[in-house]
Amino acid sequence: MTHYVYNFRASCYCIDEWVREVSVTVNNDSVISILFTDDGEPPQILQISDWHTINSLFDLSKAIIEEAAKFKLEYDKTYGNPTLISVDWNSQAVDDEAIFYINNVQNK
Repeated sequence: MTHYVYNFRASCYCIDEWVREVSVTVNNDSVISILFTDDGEPPQILQISDWHTINSLFDLSKAIIEEAAKFKLEYDKTYGNPTLISVDWNSQAVDDEAIFYINNVQNK
């Protein structure tokens, strides 16, 4: 899949723009648009390069498996894309945990 849209949000100790749900548009395996799902506006602080394609989420998942102290990964049963990525990089560190929610993947 190289042309698609999906919704993404994070749960973490980070800035508001990262935890608000966004619609991510990908064309030719590059993120080309980010819009908040609640108001249709683009982020003002974070850049397009701060979000992931589905392929880069797979790369992130691989790094998590290899490096994280604790993790949970869930994948769509039909298409195989990640739907949940939960990571605690260092069990001794505080507030380094993050959960990414990926849903509503649509081919364009």
